[in-house]
Amino acid sequence: MTKRIPRIVLVTHTEKICDLFEENLRIFFDQQVEIEGYYGTSDLPLHVCERADLIIIPVQELLSLIPSCARKIPLVIARRTVDLTKLDQLMDLAPGTRCLLVSNNQVIAEDSTELLRHLGFDHLQFIPYAPGTDTPIPEADDIDIAVCHGLRELVPEHITNIIEIGHLRIDLTTILDIARILHLPVEKANLFTAEFISDFVRLGRKLTHSANQERQLNKKLEAILNAVHEGIIGTDAEGLITVLNEEAEKIMNLSATASIGRHVQDVLPEFRVNQVLLSQTEMTDHLLQIRDQYLLVTIVPTFLDDQLLGAVITFQDVTKMQRTEQEIRKKSIGLGLSTKYSFEHIIGESQSTKSNKQVALKLAESDYTILITGENGTGKEVFAQAIHQHSTRRDCPFVPVNFAGLTESLAESELFGYEEGAFTGARKGGKMGLFELAHNGTIFLDEIGDAPLGIQASLLRVLQERQVMRIGANRMIPVNVRVIAATNRNLMDMMKNGTFREDLYYRLNVLPLHIPPLRERREDLFTLIQNFLKKNKKKLAFSKEAKELLQGYNWPGNIRELENLLQYLVVIADNQLVEVRHLPGLTQKKLGQNSNGQNESIQTKDDSEPIEIISFLTGHGSLSEYQEILYQLAICYKRTETIGRATLLRMLRYPLTEAQLRSRLSLLQRLGCLSVGVKKQGTRMTPLGLKVYEVLQLREREV
Repeated sequence: MTKRIPRIVLVTHTEKICDLFEENLRIFFDQQVEIEGYYGTSDLPLHVCERADLIIIPVQELLSLIPSCARKIPLVIARRTVDLTKLDQLMDLAPGTRCLLVSNNQVIAEDSTELLRHLGFDHLQFIPYAPGTDTPIPEADDIDIAVCHGLRELVPEHITNIIEIGHLRIDLTTILDIARILHLPVEKANLFTAEFISDFVRLGRKLTHSANQERQLNKKLEAILNAVHEGIIGTDAEGLITVLNEEAEKIMNLSATASIGRHVQDVLPEFRVNQVLLSQTEMTDHLLQIRDQYLLVTIVPTFLDDQLLGAVITFQDVTKMQRTEQEIRKKSIGLGLSTKYSFEHIIGESQSTKSNKQVALKLAESDYTILITGENGTGKEVFAQAIHQHSTRRDCPFVPVNFAGLTESLAESELFGYEEGAFTGARKGGKMGLFELAHNGTIFLDEIGDAPLGIQASLLRVLQERQVMRIGANRMIPVNVRVIAATNRNLMDMMKNGTFREDLYYRLNVLPLHIPPLRERREDLFTLIQNFLKKNKKKLAFSKEAKELLQGYNWPGNIRELENLLQYLVVIADNQLVEVRHLPGLTQKKLGQNSNGQNESIQTKDDSEPIEIISFLTGHGSLSEYQEILYQLAICYKRTETIGRATLLRMLRYPLTEAQLRSRLSLLQRLGCLSVGVKKQGTRMTPLGLKVYEVLQLREREV
């Protein structure tokens, strides 16, 4: 199948700008994209929108030309930069020269003014101006010279002294944004850097005839180099350092004064610049580990009239690049990689709760791996989020992953990501894994006891090496993450049975934290109840007998079961008073646990109250999943039909595996909520199951 080429639609004021934008894009993307230009003041035609994968405009005001139906199409407002080779005309101007910067748009004029000041022309007095706006036309006596971007016709007629500095071009950051949105490769990014450097060379050749101009050039070039968010080091043909910008000083902890004039091999032997100077071939995008940090390094030899001038070294801190990509992804696709719980959300007056909070606070101050153990519903993720929120990584992502029901192949692609074309159905452009998303933050490995053995081996390697490799890739990606794992299973028993790796256990169990079940901290019960009612702005009172019954119950579903019961009571209790009759069957002998804390066999009859079933289901998985299964079965019940498991799986609106569905159906059958026929006779809901479903529906509507 022929790969579809993405289409870019350019929307500009004039044909000239449209052609310039297309020329800029072709330099970078060549034939990887189709480009369609549209200019003028009329709305963008619908048939043009329908063909677009990306719309590019130079200024915000052109949004009004795009129909509302096309607002879902990705849109980029192009950031633009000046042509460095034209700036020499400004360098001869005396300090304080009054320059009218003319453009066809006031915002562009103001942005260009700010850019020129940032590039070191702050000794000139720029006045941004665009005809047709509220900006008054300046008097001739108030202006020394006009500066324009290829739009001489816009300069007021009474100003005759004009400097033309060329049209504004699309800058590299916008090009990279376009490549990211359209999932296009960025191999030619180094061409932009090379062109940027070659502009410096051409600019220098024009100004070397005058010592005064040369001093000004050095000042401007220094300002430009220091404005770039990359480390830049320049050498001559012999390898002596001639240029070293501020970013290079910060990244490499160097002093420009002490480094300039020294041989680059003595200052930075790891860069191997001599090889580039000898071979006169560039080295692009090499990942080097230097002084406990990872750098992405490009070394390009520079020439003048076929004579080697030296080399330009550009490098970036990979950690900073990953952080930037992380922020872009968080903002653009709303991953929600943040916490909503802190230690303030851990409620309880028992000694065990207070002790656990104190221990967790100390664990948060370290950076070691934590293993949280405890039954379902005890609040393990709340503790994990609170620890992250209190740690030094609080401003970085918190990425949760639950291993329950995850197959090995799915877990591998989710954790480590994949490259484009790594397997059938792989997303175009590949996908970043959860470990990469958690870079500099925390990854929460929930239900780690359910992780397949193959994934356990991969996790062990990541914990040891602090590197991941995407599926289908051939390079390692360094990651800096803190790992918090949690489980409700006995990992010691699993190690004896060979279902959990012993080496992984000891890698995870560096800082252990056990969360006791609710039955072992009954002092917290009514504190939790009052906190729930206050948070939800509800009121309930409890009779003496009801309080005793609640205190004596074993709470197999822990806090999750308690919250579900309270939601039920808010709906069902008369006059906001909870009595024993509102708590049918809430005893140890039925759906709870025995006095030793062990699960009893389930003996439920058709006359059992739905609240028993709901309380028990809460402690055995997601209640919403059971509700969805009952919803589909209720539809068939009213039609007096049965349904097969495969058909039911396709009908579910919640994604479940076949094994998960089989497990949930088995539990519902044992509770008496459904009956399963033999030899493909299908599954049918019982009257009790219908009662349970109706109570769940009532609570959903009322709360």
